[in-house]
Amino acid sequence: MGTQPRRLRTLTKEKKMGRPLNKRYFTDATTGATAGANEIKVNFHNGTAVKEGTIIRQKGSKKFVVAETGAADTEFTCTLKTGVLPAALSAGEMSITALGSDSETYGVAKIAGHKVTLAQPSATGSNALDGLAQTWQMGSAASSGIVRIEEAGDDDVDNADDDDFTDDA
Repeated sequence: MGTQPRRLRTLTKEKKMGRPLNKRYFTDATTGATAGANEIKVNFHNGTAVKEGTIIRQKGSKKFVVAETGAADTEFTCTLKTGVLPAALSAGEMSITALGSDSETYGVAKIAGHKVTLAQPSATGSNALDGLAQTWQMGSAASSGIVRIEEAGDDDVDNADDDDFTDDA
C-alpha cells in the first residue's frame, strides 16, 4: 500500500449562504399563502411594476425566488434591496418590510433564521433602529429588541387579508 497523494488546497472558497430561512415561511407558486401559516410578504418589481408577493425559495443570502400574489404560477428571481421604499424598486429587486418597536417601518437589509438587520427606507421618522440587528417574528406586536415582519395572509388574493404596514414615505 502506497501513500495517498495529497489534495491541493484551493485558494478560492465556495460561498455559502449562512443561515437560510425556514421553509415554513415560504409558499408554493401555485397556491400562494395559506390559512394558519406565517408566510413572509414581499414587494418586488416584476419588470413592469411593483407587485406584492411571497417567497417561494431562497437562492442565497439576498437572492430569492418570489411569486406574485393573485397570479398563479408566476415566479421571479429577485435580489433584496435596502434603503428604498417599495415604490422605488427596479426590475429584479425586492423588499421585505418590518415594523419596529418604535412604530416605524424599516426595510430588511439582511434576514436569517432568527435575526434581521434593519435599514431606514427614508429620512422620515426617528429611524432609531437603523442598522441594528433585531430578532424577528410574525403576527405578534413588535417589542423591545423584536420586530414584526409583514405576513402574507391566508389566501392568494391581492390585498385581501395580509399585513400592510404603512410605508415610511
